[in-house]
Amino acid sequence: MSGIFRIFALSAYAWLLCVGVSLAGGPLDGRVFNGMIGPVEDPDLKDSLYFSDGHFWSDICTKCGFMPGEYEAEQTEEGIRFTGILESDSRGRFAYEGLVRADGSIEVSIQWERKRWYWTARREIAFRGMDRRSEEPETLAQIRAMMNDLDPDASPLCARF
Repeated sequence: MSGIFRIFALSAYAWLLCVGVSLAGGPLDGRVFNGMIGPVEDPDLKDSLYFSDGHFWSDICTKCGFMPGEYEAEQTEEGIRFTGILESDSRGRFAYEGLVRADGSIEVSIQWERKRWYWTARREIAFRGMDRRSEEPETLAQIRAMMNDLDPDASPLCARF
C-alpha cells in the first residue's frame, strides 16, 4: 500500500508543479512599451504593448476587438524573445514574434491573417518601441472590462484590419 501512496503523492506533486507553472506570470509582466505599429517598411500608428498576468495586448488591437492573448517568453543572449497570438472573431489573428533588449527597446514582427470563405488576406506588420517604466500598466482585468463596452466598427482605424 505504501508504494501506491508514494506514486499517488508523486503524481499529485507533479500535477501541482505543472499547474503552478501554467498559472505563473511571464517574464515581461508589468511592462508597457510605447511605439509605432503598421507596415513593416514604415510603422505609422502610435500604439502601446502591455504585458500582464501571462497575457499581452495592444491599445489599437483591443480597440479593434482583438482579445488579449497568452504569451510565451524566454531569456536569450540577445534579450527576451516572446511569441503570442491576438485573435478577433471578425478581424482575424495577429501572430507576434518579438525581442525585448536590455536597453528597453522592442522589435516585433506581426503576421496578420484574416480568413474568409473565398480567400485569405495576409499582411506583415511591425511594432517598434521602448519600455515606459514610469507609468502604472493596465491590468488584464481592466482591459477585459473595457472591451465589454467596445464597438470596433465605430472606429475608422479598425477598417485597416
